[in-house]
Amino acid sequence: MFKSKNTSTVKDVYQSIIDNSRSKIFYINLDVDDSFESRFDLVILHSFIIFQYFIEINDKKNKLSQRLFDFMFHDFENNLREMGFGDIAVNKRMKKFISAFYGRILSYSNSYAEYKKNESLSNFSIAIRKNIYKNKKISDEKVNLISNYAISNIALFLTNDYETNINMKFKFKKLTEV
Repeated sequence: MFKSKNTSTVKDVYQSIIDNSRSKIFYINLDVDDSFESRFDLVILHSFIIFQYFIEINDKKNKLSQRLFDFMFHDFENNLREMGFGDIAVNKRMKKFISAFYGRILSYSNSYAEYKKNESLSNFSIAIRKNIYKNKKISDEKVNLISNYAISNIALFLTNDYETNINMKFKFKKLTEV
């Protein structure tokens, strides 16, 4: 399905998203629940960071963001099938995944637009609290650390040119570097 000269690039970027979403610091130090839903939400957050970069640079020529989206959801579907879900169950779950993805991306996008307007993390932190923490009681410090992490990685990618980001496979800052 994904046979093109850019397949390895898409796989590398997706792997960066997955690797950073699995960082133990989220689960051990920042009290994110180690559950399927929370891991999925961290994948969405990291995807948002990269997709926001593509929006900011107006990447219509390379269309890497669309290929990344397609690859990501193809992988989600394959994982469900490997877990033993049949066609009907896979279709129902994929609809839920896509709906959750778009809802969270919209929430982060609106919050990021507000951040760009007034440099306040408050709306972004509300989105993190709602999506990553499911509104459970958690310290503002931890929520703000993840918010700063997201914003600083968008800024990092925007300071690099396209080729640098691709060559570095969208290497995220570590949470300890924020």
